[in-house]
Order: sequence, then structure tokens, then C-alpha cells
Amino acid sequence: MDSKGKSDAVIEKDKRRNALEEAFFRIKQMLYLNELAPGQKIIYSDLAKRLNISATPVIQALNRLEASKIVKYIPNRGYFVEVITETEARNLYQAREALEVFSIPAIIENLDSKSLDSINDTFKRYKDAISDGNRRELVLLDCKFHLKLCEFSKNDVIYRILKDIFEQIYLKYRAEYLRDERVRDVIKEHRAILDSLRRADIGDSVRIFRDHIRRGMHYVIESVVRKNDRRIDDIFLTTA
Repeated sequence: MDSKGKSDAVIEKDKRRNALEEAFFRIKQMLYLNELAPGQKIIYSDLAKRLNISATPVIQALNRLEASKIVKYIPNRGYFVEVITETEARNLYQAREALEVFSIPAIIENLDSKSLDSINDTFKRYKDAISDGNRRELVLLDCKFHLKLCEFSKNDVIYRILKDIFEQIYLKYRAEYLRDERVRDVIKEHRAILDSLRRADIGDSVRIFRDHIRRGMHYVIESVVRKNDRRIDDIFLTTA
């Protein structure tokens, strides 16, 4: 037993827990940085070497991510980063719509000039990021804009659920599907959202929010379907 009264068994258990948390955090970081991309196979032994962590906590971290539906395990094939499907995209966006539209009256009630400035700053970050051409960053900033809005609903439960929904979309959607015309549309739609909130017009805000979310859903679904059709064409071309 050490000077603080911990047994060797407890110390060892703490080390294992810490190793798991470190592995989980660093793998999640790689996912956010697109160092592990949707559809990519994850070879846990290579990942363990890269992170300089033993294989066991890496596997445990991957299993935790599998439980969160961020990673998929296929028997005899291994771990893969999940890719968003048409059905999943529709379900996630419908849940988004229900939660965000419900939050609008509370958001408007809690808004003041300072909070509107804060939201506008997030909006400007999206506009400023366009010139960098980093599609992944644009998808993330879109999520941050909506979460910033939800923050002013002062409903922590809705905020946490929305954050999980956005994480599913962000980590599983291939950002290269995002085209310039959609980026331009998002700016217009975000500006319209801001204008309706400034006017404290609940009815108009609901309409604009709902339209914006549904446009996003249709775009994501169309891009996923388009990519799947292209992959099928490639299979036929290579086997012809």
C-alpha cells in the first residue's frame, strides 16, 4: 500500500482507467481532425503504436465508440469508422428539427444584444473559413452555429442531445461532399435565421429554421445517394 493508503490493485485499476480515457480522447481527436475518415478501416495495432498506448485500452476505446455508433466492428474484418446512411441522416435531421424548432421560443425570450453579438461572431467565423477551402471545418462551424443558438434556450438536456446528434453527423459525413453552392446557401440561410431572431419573430423563425434544416437533410441524403450510385457504377465498370 502506498503513502496515500491505496492498494497495488487499486493503483493498477486507476492506471487502466486512465489509459482507456486517454485512448478514447485521442482517437476521438483523430476523428474530429479527419485523421480517421468515414469509411476508413482502423487497424488497432497500428493505432496503438501511433498513440504509444498498449493495444488493450485502444480496443476498449474502439468498443466504446462502437456503442456510440461512431465506429463499426465487422467480425473477421475489423473496425471501421461509420459512414452516415440515407436512413440515419433522415432520422438525425428529423430529430434536429424537432429539438431546434421547439427551442425557438426560449431562445428568443433569452436573447439580448450581447447574446446576438455572440451568435453573429459564430456566423462570421463560418464566412471567414470559406476562403481556406477546408470543408471539414465548415461542417464543424455549421454545427457550432446551431449549438450556439441552442445554448440560449438554457435547456441543458436539449443541448446535450443536439450535441450528440451533431457529432453523429459531423464524424460520419464525408466533408468532401459539401459543394460551393451549398456553402453559399448555408450563409444566406444562417443570415435569415439571425434576422428573424433579431426581430423576435417566433413564427418566421420557426419557418426559416425548419426550411434550413430540411434543406440540409435533403442535401446530405442526395450526396450520400449520389456517392453510393457512383460506387456501384465503378464496381460495374471494373467487372465489365
